[in-house]
Amino acid sequence: MERENVLPGVDDRIVWDLWGSAIHLPAVLAADALGIFEALETQPAGEAELAARLGLDGHGLAGLLPLLACLGFLTKRLGRFGLSEAGCRYLRRGQPFYWGDALGVMRELPMVRALCQALGDKAGPGQYQAAKGWGEGRLDEEAATAVARVMQSQSLGASLGLAATGRFQGVSRLLDVGGGSGCFAVALARRDPALRCTVMDLPAMCRVAAGYLEAAGLASRIDTLPLDMFRESWPEGYDAMLLSNILHDWDEATNRELAARAFQALPRGGRVFVHEILVDDDGVGPLAAAALSVLLYLAVRGRQYAAKEIASLLAAAGFVDVGVNAAHGYYSLVVARKP
Repeated sequence: MERENVLPGVDDRIVWDLWGSAIHLPAVLAADALGIFEALETQPAGEAELAARLGLDGHGLAGLLPLLACLGFLTKRLGRFGLSEAGCRYLRRGQPFYWGDALGVMRELPMVRALCQALGDKAGPGQYQAAKGWGEGRLDEEAATAVARVMQSQSLGASLGLAATGRFQGVSRLLDVGGGSGCFAVALARRDPALRCTVMDLPAMCRVAAGYLEAAGLASRIDTLPLDMFRESWPEGYDAMLLSNILHDWDEATNRELAARAFQALPRGGRVFVHEILVDDDGVGPLAAAALSVLLYLAVRGRQYAAKEIASLLAAAGFVDVGVNAAHGYYSLVVARKP
């Protein structure tokens, strides 16, 4: 039986690919229903231009179009999306090889309806109510328990891979921002017996995390801090902060606020660690990141970011020496320092 504190012999990219595949067909069907393929047939366009042309949400298109390009139905050149040869042959209405009628038997999938509705509703809320409650500073214990279970299932391997990078060497006190179940703090503390961590999250989440920390036998070195990271001041006294799977939940303006809060609370020489699945610098791939961006858009109007976007965000907050390292599977770690 495998132990939960030992990395498995194979990384979890295969499972991420399986999970992300759930959005592939709904994305194509939604694009077909909204006339995206026809709109790009004769006139390539960027996200904002296409949004204005079709009356759709540009933020949503910024996630959807790269996924369609990863799937091979669109191309992207000089920042503009157009129909690929395959898209032209198989997804253009009126063509002899049009697949829309066959694919359309799945058009009533709930995710297709949700995606069409979201793209047409420029100000509507996401679908995932637990995440919505987190953004509003409220989360009940039932929702927190559900979030923790998902996090443990999805992030245990990633947390061990993050600890194995060795990038946290020299950190003595770590603040795990929005740390959820505490699995990242647990993995890092097990790796370094001298490290002390704090899981900062909403009160209900902290109560749930405390159970995981107790079960791991690390409650004496990892504590919790109930705090609304948007409405309360962040604590000082930590020489590093970890934001794992945090930035992808928010838009650029919100992430600028989070970066500024981290910078303000850290001492000189303090480090910030941003742990995410990154999109490529051209904004199109890899496929897993593109699919996750669409899922995040449906859930919380979030998306995955490129390394250059996160680096720019941290630099704008005042951080220096920004670097990017591979972590585990699809994950990367962006590290920066407060001068």
